[in-house]
Amino acid sequence: SASSAGTHTWMQLGVQNVCRDVKALMDKGRRDDVELILHRRMGDRLFDEGHAMHLLRELAKANECKASLAVLHCLQQRNLQTSVYLASAAISICRKESAWIQAVRILCEVANSRVECDTIMYNAAVSACEKGEQWVVALQLFR
Repeated sequence: SASSAGTHTWMQLGVQNVCRDVKALMDKGRRDDVELILHRRMGDRLFDEGHAMHLLRELAKANECKASLAVLHCLQQRNLQTSVYLASAAISICRKESAWIQAVRILCEVANSRVECDTIMYNAAVSACEKGEQWVVALQLFR
């Protein structure tokens, strides 16, 4: 349908622009402005899990760990329930960046929420700890 084609086009082009804008803000140390730009560029689409996942995937492709964490934080602040998929995407980004502290933090946030952590999340967090040479933390995740 024309509506789904428009949505698909937005997801391809719009999300890339949002990623560029979020990255620019993060590069300037303006993390607090990320939520504002997300609302200006995405509006209600931000709170749709499909659009949020697409945004996180694009940030992952660009290896933008800090930006993806800022986006995830905005989603959580707006009470979008962190799903297994959103959390897994964010933890995987952290793994790529060896950002073990952020990976463990997300895992803990998810574990303290109503969402059940899965094996993929734990594996990605352990891998982030391994890359950061945090062996004790990695072993504690197995408990």
